[in-house]
Amino acid sequence: MSSTVSGRNQQNRSSDQHKPRVICMNIQDIFRFTRQIILIVDSNGFLCQFNEMAAEILPLEQNTHIGLPLSTILPPVMEPLQKCFDSGQPVRDLPLRINESHLLLDITPIIPPGGLAGAICSLHEAVASSPQTPFEQTTVQFLNRHLETIFNASSDGIWVCDGKGTVLSINAASAKLNGINPEEITGKNVNDLLEDKEFDQSVTAKVIASGRQETVMQYISRTKRFLLSTGTPSFTKEGTIDLIVINERDMTELNMLRKQVEEGQKVKEKITEELTELSLLELERNSIIAESSRMRQILQMSLKLSNLGASNILILGESGTGKGLLAKLIHKNSKRRKMPFIEINCAALPEHLLEAELFGYEKNAFTGASNRGKIGLFELANGGTLFLDEIGDMPLALQAKLLKYLDSQEIRRVGGTETIKISCATIAATNQNLSNLVKQKLFREDLFYRLNSFTLELPPLRERSEDISGLIRHYLNEFNTKYDSHKTITPNGMRLLQAYTFPGNIRELKNIIENGVVLSDTNHIDEFIKAGISGEFPTVHDSQHAQGSSEDTSNLPARLSELEKQCLQEARKQFATTREIAVALGISQPSVVRKLKKYHIH
Repeated sequence: MSSTVSGRNQQNRSSDQHKPRVICMNIQDIFRFTRQIILIVDSNGFLCQFNEMAAEILPLEQNTHIGLPLSTILPPVMEPLQKCFDSGQPVRDLPLRINESHLLLDITPIIPPGGLAGAICSLHEAVASSPQTPFEQTTVQFLNRHLETIFNASSDGIWVCDGKGTVLSINAASAKLNGINPEEITGKNVNDLLEDKEFDQSVTAKVIASGRQETVMQYISRTKRFLLSTGTPSFTKEGTIDLIVINERDMTELNMLRKQVEEGQKVKEKITEELTELSLLELERNSIIAESSRMRQILQMSLKLSNLGASNILILGESGTGKGLLAKLIHKNSKRRKMPFIEINCAALPEHLLEAELFGYEKNAFTGASNRGKIGLFELANGGTLFLDEIGDMPLALQAKLLKYLDSQEIRRVGGTETIKISCATIAATNQNLSNLVKQKLFREDLFYRLNSFTLELPPLRERSEDISGLIRHYLNEFNTKYDSHKTITPNGMRLLQAYTFPGNIRELKNIIENGVVLSDTNHIDEFIKAGISGEFPTVHDSQHAQGSSEDTSNLPARLSELEKQCLQEARKQFATTREIAVALGISQPSVVRKLKKYHIH
């Protein structure tokens, strides 16, 4: 039985010599596991690397001995090492006495395609009866083969040149990237290759000139490729460059990919722009006109907050600037669009009624309360959006209760003891300066910062003059449709409105146009524009005397409509896009789209 097991073990050890897993180990593993002293030197005999066994036996230190000539570390090794270099042949089992130990020396030259690069020195005990594993017997030979495998298996191109720029070797990847035969250029100087226009510049020459690592982008004429080449120098003890290792990476495909990404980004930006235009066109249907860049930025930010499901949004702006419309826009474009949008004016109710409206109350909670109780606006808005208009007028006591909800997402009805979980987006608006109210102790500072997560400030109409003509056309069309009318505004009336400062903002403009459409007995509303600007609207009786020569111009709307249609038809023939038509006619792109549809122009 014993002999059988022994035979199997011997057979297993023999088969281990051929297992491919051994050659998958890296150099550091080999250095660590072997019981031999291993030293690696360059072609000038300077120590490059040693293993743990060498550090322990000789002894050696990484920071002290790396880069020193082997002659100063192991003088007996220099003579056989020089013979190995001269002959190019390995030295085997040369007996040496080192530190009172009898050792055998093996030297294997490292000779890549470019010529001698160095040698591997191996020292092991000179004991004939000491068994060696197959792993130890093949270590030195494998190291040379392993280095060569790494050199040629690299996907990056690798060149090795001496200190004068002579090519010692290149790997297979570099040969492919440069379209050259390694045997043709080995032994040539890079300056000669540069003169032959093999490449447009030499990183090796730059390293020799600067004495430090250099990186260049090379264009290879043979393969029409762009290579990112980095040259790294290796120095002797005296400080002269001994070797230069060049690493090459193909940037051609990366550059193509970058161009594709840039083109894709342009397409994305174009699509985003078109989607924004579509969104802004949809905004016009909701009575929100945005021709000015400032308003477009605000609306784009509003749409972004909607898409992100943001809450605690504060809308600032003078009275009549459209804060309520903007709040509805944010809700309609959010994920909560199918849930309720509840709004309340915080300045419209006294404190006790406002609290009951917002938070609800239990039955008989106060004098006059319903004996059935009532749910509040927070509960009605659950899952949707609650819009708190004129938040600056909310009493301080209620501000504390609102802050508690924002922190906990829970409310308690007036007169109740149980908390109710609520999930709704909160949008607040005011025409007051909340910072000043905080300083005056009229508004809680902590609530101000809680509401102020996202702030949208609507400019007054006088600061967005580009939007006035679009607003005029929008409301004129809206009220003509509402009252089944066909009133117009003359160019003079349009100039009057565009020059006006509108202290009441959009609300004032809307009222002027609605009054004109309803009360004017002529085909245009210029008289009511003048009256609205002066603050004195004429009565219905006065308007009956303002007919003038209306009979002479009774067909003016039809004539204007026909002229508008002709202008659009001509513009459609000349320009390919609605944007170009809008620029040519001096109107907005959404207006062009609407009018083309109105006149059935394709």
